[in-house]
Amino acid sequence: MLWFYFLTYLKGKRTSQKIEKLRGLSIEPIYLVIIKENISNMFESIAPYNQLQIEEALQWLTHNKQFMVGVKYFHPMWSDTLIIEKLNSCSSCADFQVNFIEPMIRSLIEKSIDTLTITGLDTIDKNDNHLYISNHRDIFLDSGLLQYTLYHKGYPFTEISLGDNLIVDEVIHRVSKLNNMFTVYRTGTKLQLLQNAKNLSAYLRFALTEKKVSSWIAQGNGRTKDGNDKTFPGLVNMLLMSAGSDLKIALQELHIVISTISYEYEPCAVEKAIELQTKEETGNYTKSQYENMNSIVKGIEEHKGEVVMHFEKLDVDTIDFSENRKEVIKAITNKIDKTVYKSYHLFKTNYIAYDMLNNTKVYNDNYTVEALKRFKEYINQSSTDSKIQNRLLKMYSNPVINKLP
Repeated sequence: MLWFYFLTYLKGKRTSQKIEKLRGLSIEPIYLVIIKENISNMFESIAPYNQLQIEEALQWLTHNKQFMVGVKYFHPMWSDTLIIEKLNSCSSCADFQVNFIEPMIRSLIEKSIDTLTITGLDTIDKNDNHLYISNHRDIFLDSGLLQYTLYHKGYPFTEISLGDNLIVDEVIHRVSKLNNMFTVYRTGTKLQLLQNAKNLSAYLRFALTEKKVSSWIAQGNGRTKDGNDKTFPGLVNMLLMSAGSDLKIALQELHIVISTISYEYEPCAVEKAIELQTKEETGNYTKSQYENMNSIVKGIEEHKGEVVMHFEKLDVDTIDFSENRKEVIKAITNKIDKTVYKSYHLFKTNYIAYDMLNNTKVYNDNYTVEALKRFKEYINQSSTDSKIQNRLLKMYSNPVINKLP
């Protein structure tokens, strides 16, 4: 779906009318009650397309000029005829992903990633359905690289969470649903947000246990801006809304896998630093109209150096479920965080940043003088503002601190 964001970004336009959001469905928090209802109707505003919707959307795209232009940005040699042929050859979300999304991700890997290393995936059973919970460093790459990896390692694609704030027009809506995305609603009254959370919780549990598909969701509502990966307690609370009284069993049946992605060079690092500095100085930060579009494009095109993805099953047996619900949520959150910290791959950029920030040589065995010089040039070229430079150093050094005993 990224080409449509880029197309909108280039044109300097944004659709004034968003897709109508279906909210406020009244759903009981107990999953055993929910699955007795008409699932397709109850989750229509959340779930990816069903088969009839897939066929209609594919046909609709064959007549859409915006779609054609967007595809050609990433594949300029593709003709309208070829694009239509590829659309007509699709009969499922997986077909659409293989024909249109996988080639785009393969291209960005070739152009902006030096090496992509995968560890731990061989411990994950291909025959089980999993909820992949990931640290969140980039709007698209975190989930996009996961799908690419799963596909090339012989695992099925997952369904993917997508914030409703990113669905800005009908083309993006259709393409995102064809890309096997489910919608996460992030705005509304407190009552609407509560109902949306219940609906999402119920859908995820249904998808994993009844629909028999895996899902991907980020550990927080937004990207990590300071390099300090933290799980949002509200995420864990949401996952347990569809549970019965036994929270341990409820967590076990989600088959959670922690997917930790590490970038040698942080996507959109300067933009993240500016946002944090602005919040500190003014108490607020308001995104510009096309900021998400810009971040998606920069995340794709910027050089990321080495990238490592590590997979590890959540060890539910080591979590204390004897306390009250609030303490259990805290324990689960902490366990996810510790798994991410342990799994995060430290690069020379992280070690250099720590030593520069603290004016030490504690980690100088992990990098060369030449690497130090290159990283200093990277910091100086990123910004001449000393406050922003300091933010960048903190961003890269926090993963080092998180690994300390």
